[in-house]
Amino acid sequence: MAPKKHKEAFTAKEILEQLDSAARQFSFPMLDNGYLYPVTARLSAYRNESHWRIVIEVIGFNYRGGGHNGIENCLYIFGNDLKHKPGLDNANFLSLTADSPEGNTFDRETESYLDPSINTILVRGNAITLSHDPAFYEAKGIHLEDPGKIMIWEMMRGLLPEHRNQFLATEEDIKQRIPAGLPLFIRLDDWNHPDLANEEKPGKNETFIMLADALETGDKKIFKPTQTTNTHWSNWPEGGTL
Repeated sequence: MAPKKHKEAFTAKEILEQLDSAARQFSFPMLDNGYLYPVTARLSAYRNESHWRIVIEVIGFNYRGGGHNGIENCLYIFGNDLKHKPGLDNANFLSLTADSPEGNTFDRETESYLDPSINTILVRGNAITLSHDPAFYEAKGIHLEDPGKIMIWEMMRGLLPEHRNQFLATEEDIKQRIPAGLPLFIRLDDWNHPDLANEEKPGKNETFIMLADALETGDKKIFKPTQTTNTHWSNWPEGGTL
């Protein structure tokens, strides 16, 4: 009698089905989310023979929160044997900034733009110098919405790339949310992300098709995407404009 074929702990098909299901339930990252001005993103994939996780970080400014409450890193987490539903979960939002000893970072009335008298902000407890010079932002391709003010999302974009790492999750942040000892497999700072608003699903997107195949097999060489990356904030001008 021929030996039974070993059943994989998870398959690429199952991974893509979970991602597509999350997209249908609005629990997969939409980089042109009308409530969130996108700033930067990162994807980290973890695996061993029995578990997989995809963690997609979306850093931006949610104007419904306002001020420091609107500055967030949202971790969308997918995988098998999850303790929460795939994608969004209230426990996976990271708040990163606070006022420096100078005082209120933002205007008191709307909490949407920098106070002109404040020159520093705390990010993870570290003071970072802020610029009020329009030329600084123009040099980074940031066209100010109101030339007399620096909006919070413009400030955040201006802090890239020099301070990007301080807005990203630490390894400890992620390890608290994935199975113990699960090793990092692939990490992407830029990739081709599906345009959900135009009905492109993760399961039809080259990035996630190749990533799912690589996760199933454990073969990183499978992951050789050819499509142009698009996760830079400038590619999603509708984000935050609802």
